[in-house]
Amino acid sequence: MKGHFAILLWAVLLQIARSFSATDTSSSPSTVGCRHTRLTPDTANEVLFNLLANEESSEEPSLVLLDGLVTKRRAIGKHLVFLDIVPRYLPSIEGHRKAYDGIDSTIPVQAILRRDFWTDADGENGSSESSYDKYHKIIQPGVHVQMTGHAGPSRNAKEAILFCHSANYILANNNPQHLRNVLRYCKDGALDFDEILRALPCISREEFTTLLGLGSNEPTQTFGDLAIEILSRFPQGYLSNPSQLMGSTNAQKVKLLPPPPAEYKDAPSFPPDDEDASGGDVVSIDHVLEERRHMKSEHQQFTLSGWVQNRRRYQGTIAVLELVDEFSSLGLSPLDADGANDQRNRELRGLWKKRIYAVLHPSALNAGDVQSASSDETAELYGNIFCSGARVLLKGHLVDDASNEARFWVKSCRLLRSSWRPSAVKQVLDILHQRKIAVDEAASALELPGGYSQAEDVAKGDTSDSERQWMAAEITKSLQGENSRVGRVSNSMVQSLDAFARAREKYPIQDIDFESDIRAGEELPGSLLRTAPDGSRWQRAKKPQLMFMIDQIADALRSHPEYGKRRLNVIDIGGGKGLLSNHLAAVFGEDVVEVKVVDISSSAVNNGMMTARRRGLQNIRFEAQDATTIDCTGIDVVVALHACGVLSDVALGHAACQGAGFVICPCCFRSNPHLRVSLPADADGGVELVTAEEWLDVDPAQYGHLKQLAELQGDINLAGEAMHTICGLRAAAVDRLWRNSKWPTADLDVSIKTFSVGFSTRNFCLVGSFHK
Repeated sequence: MKGHFAILLWAVLLQIARSFSATDTSSSPSTVGCRHTRLTPDTANEVLFNLLANEESSEEPSLVLLDGLVTKRRAIGKHLVFLDIVPRYLPSIEGHRKAYDGIDSTIPVQAILRRDFWTDADGENGSSESSYDKYHKIIQPGVHVQMTGHAGPSRNAKEAILFCHSANYILANNNPQHLRNVLRYCKDGALDFDEILRALPCISREEFTTLLGLGSNEPTQTFGDLAIEILSRFPQGYLSNPSQLMGSTNAQKVKLLPPPPAEYKDAPSFPPDDEDASGGDVVSIDHVLEERRHMKSEHQQFTLSGWVQNRRRYQGTIAVLELVDEFSSLGLSPLDADGANDQRNRELRGLWKKRIYAVLHPSALNAGDVQSASSDETAELYGNIFCSGARVLLKGHLVDDASNEARFWVKSCRLLRSSWRPSAVKQVLDILHQRKIAVDEAASALELPGGYSQAEDVAKGDTSDSERQWMAAEITKSLQGENSRVGRVSNSMVQSLDAFARAREKYPIQDIDFESDIRAGEELPGSLLRTAPDGSRWQRAKKPQLMFMIDQIADALRSHPEYGKRRLNVIDIGGGKGLLSNHLAAVFGEDVVEVKVVDISSSAVNNGMMTARRRGLQNIRFEAQDATTIDCTGIDVVVALHACGVLSDVALGHAACQGAGFVICPCCFRSNPHLRVSLPADADGGVELVTAEEWLDVDPAQYGHLKQLAELQGDINLAGEAMHTICGLRAAAVDRLWRNSKWPTADLDVSIKTFSVGFSTRNFCLVGSFHK
């Protein structure tokens, strides 16, 4: 009883805290003079849309407060996150078993987390990180949140989106891995202690302080074990299960789809197809819309082709496609806040009138041709692969009714070109593997370089799930282009890219084909790499990257002038919990290497240290330090896997100052701008700390453009060119500043290598090896 009373007390306090948080948010400087509207579960979307419509004639903006449960999340890079939030009040302890009933029948509010809209987009009080950097990581499905923002236009008619300015983390979900990360951020000071404590109303302040190891205390267990212990204290069913909200299987995901609106629920009856009705011609969306103005009957048959701008899926294998003649990932750009609200809204309404709403309904569709598929199977199959960015061929009937929509009921269909999204390409490969789509249709839609024969190889069923994932990533590169970009590319960005073409020419890319070794399952002696099911993220991404890094580090070590003569000193910059370095220490052994892992996160370092002890590794040590100022004297090789932003420059700077070899895989090019790089200052070994731009000897504005392009989503080829340029500038800086006073007869070869984009889109690696 005492335990339940304590939880109930915490829940009451939590409700009070939420009230105060709303007051604090509304009184912040950025919201002075705003009207305040709190969305309620029953009318949230209607009120949000009305606020958007009213803002056209209102001079005073309206601040919107939304409390609810996150049911879906889709991140596009680090700067944009789409959320589905079901408006809900925080459940009470007594009523929690029924608190989430009806969520699958409640229409969620669509919300956008975008750095540009965030209240402290540039960080608070001079901090290098905005609160956005925290919340875009911890707001996950199953988490209860309070969002503050304003109503913004959607790409879809009759809808509005909540553009979020700030957030409050109200209640955790029941996923131990998610809570583990939240606890780690809290321990490191990245998240507010009191806010996280309020989100865990089952533990006292004193105990939470002790368990996290704050102050003079050290944590008594790993964050994973701590997360499991804390979650076990909640009443069963009180916290939401993200797997149940999102669905872990396709059948579960379909079950979670919303019911179809009345206008799409039942398909009308049509007469048999008239082959001469449209002269057999394939027509455009504009042509059909023009014909609609002059229709003399209730329906007319067309064969049309167009791009899927948006797609909505509903229960009953029903999908509605918004078709356009010219696709853009940006749509109109409701995300571009350059103009006034009324101007953006007028432009959006103009776009809505230029779309056809094509309905894939099993009652209207003819059965498929592959293995005698039923109309239900055909509707489900094409409803999955006809996603945003796909080009389709449809035959069916345009209906003239009282609605403002140009509604087109599909009778037969074909995929002309797959969406560029890796998940969509993977779906097409999977159904080809299962022989649920015609080989020629898949070969053409994926634009396979090997054509029909390559598609036929996949259809034979011999490829593994991981291999199809890698194949999808490579195919995606050929399907992406200007119209798939999620972001604007300015002339100044292109000019900056052209200005450093010499860096790309001097340091060409060496593409390393590492997939054959992965497929063969070869591992170096002493490997501690775990196994995992085929298709898992570990098997298709993490493990291949570690094996690639070990391969490159092995070459760098063996090229060292004193390899085999003494134990070589390796430092892993930003090594976290030592996933790479623990493996490195085990593979090469105590006679060859002594490994030091440096990371700013004490919690990650503690986890890595415990893993090394558990595995009995004697040739590795961990230190929680700032990599910028760490003493690297005596280091022979510097390594870093996915060193974020300027941390890559920090690692290369240490290598240059120490005359060391290196293997550096950069990542997140706009991160850690506050870090400083060690620059050789004199012949006696002195160093000075400089900015990344000073280290690279580049104009800050031009370098900023390069970093923006490197983070561009939806055009991996242009982003890859920018990444290549930045790596070339880094290679040039090392060549210019590398100082070798230990081995006069040795010099350094600097190269840029890449591994398969199927392992990671951040697939560049800077390698510095010795030669005589």
